[in-house]
Amino acid sequence: MKSFSSFLLTAAVILPLVAGESTTPVEITTVRGVLSKVEPLEHTTGQIRAGYIDLKMNRCDSHNNAFAVGGHVHLNSKRWQGMMVGVEGYFVEDLGLQSNNPDKVNGDFFDKDKEGFATLSQAFIDGKWGHTQIKIGRQMIDTPHADSDDIRMMPNYFTAYLLTNTDCEGLTLTLGQIDQMAGWENGVDAKKFVPVEKTLGSDKKTDGIYLVSAVYKGFEKLTLQAWYYDIDDIADVIYLEAGYELPTNWATFTFGVQYDTAKERGDEVLGDIDSRTWGVSVETAFENGLTLLTAYNADHGDTGAFGSLGGGPFFTSLEDQTLDAVGQKGEAWIAGAGYDLAGLGLEGLNMGVVYGRFAADKTDDYETAETDIALKYVIGERFTATLAYALIDDKTDADEDYEQFRVILNYNFKAL
Repeated sequence: MKSFSSFLLTAAVILPLVAGESTTPVEITTVRGVLSKVEPLEHTTGQIRAGYIDLKMNRCDSHNNAFAVGGHVHLNSKRWQGMMVGVEGYFVEDLGLQSNNPDKVNGDFFDKDKEGFATLSQAFIDGKWGHTQIKIGRQMIDTPHADSDDIRMMPNYFTAYLLTNTDCEGLTLTLGQIDQMAGWENGVDAKKFVPVEKTLGSDKKTDGIYLVSAVYKGFEKLTLQAWYYDIDDIADVIYLEAGYELPTNWATFTFGVQYDTAKERGDEVLGDIDSRTWGVSVETAFENGLTLLTAYNADHGDTGAFGSLGGGPFFTSLEDQTLDAVGQKGEAWIAGAGYDLAGLGLEGLNMGVVYGRFAADKTDDYETAETDIALKYVIGERFTATLAYALIDDKTDADEDYEQFRVILNYNFKAL
């Protein structure tokens, strides 16, 4: 077990301690980030959701789907001497509406047996004293390489130990460890908290993931962040990002740049890892509600972009495709447009379309295009509806095209 002092030293070396006036953070828009965003629940203690997903593999004429209802109830105690506890129960139910043929049931909504389930999704102790907070236990976290990615019935949750400090205005420092993961992307069983090394593909027991980060929002129109992950006996990962906002008389431009690198470490239980991935993003938001977005990622390592526990950090990530799915050195670009229909009297309704291409350097191995069409409707803090359609065009000789459609409806409420 490594000592936290070594990670504090790392933070002092690679993360600048800067001070200044805190401003509104600049957020880099990604398609996956918009579709997977967890809606704030500060004013509610529960949620009911319903979902439908349909997947059609064109070449092999395979077709599966699923309908489910679910949700959670979250209860927090009052703070005493800075301490509080929180618990959350999550459930997913199929209502008996699925096909009797398991091959016709899409498993993304359910447990490993393609059945409904109930689980204790959160159970934590939260202590807050001044500008320092510590949170221990099962919880939802959102970091570049470990995130909730809420695009199915149950998002991802983690068993984590996090220490956060905001003594320096505009600067948030985080130190922590991640042990386990539950949710639709843990690769084992959505309802179970499994060791993160199993989710990453190793059967060897490790110490999980240690992380340290600094996010600085004190510069006018500029946000900086740096993350370091020590994934025990697997890899060292560093993620850097900067976002800059430039308002003009006719539009607001948001520029993003990112760099992500991973290298094998320790016992190297996942073998050689050598990724050096960079990306750029440009978003143009017009006053009439129209937004244009383009982004590019490329990897210059030997093994391709490094994967994540969740949707991942890359600017080009879409509903289905991500750069790390290429599995070797490659590149990706996307271009799209979104429109806020509030100007037409449809307050809370947004629509968008985006096209992207993901390819390995050897395009015979991997070259895929994706077209996404999405609608999102938000009514106050209570109701959200998301519809997403993804058309995947495999341009290799395998020609494994497919279509995916999903609808998620969320209603937030007070449980007590």
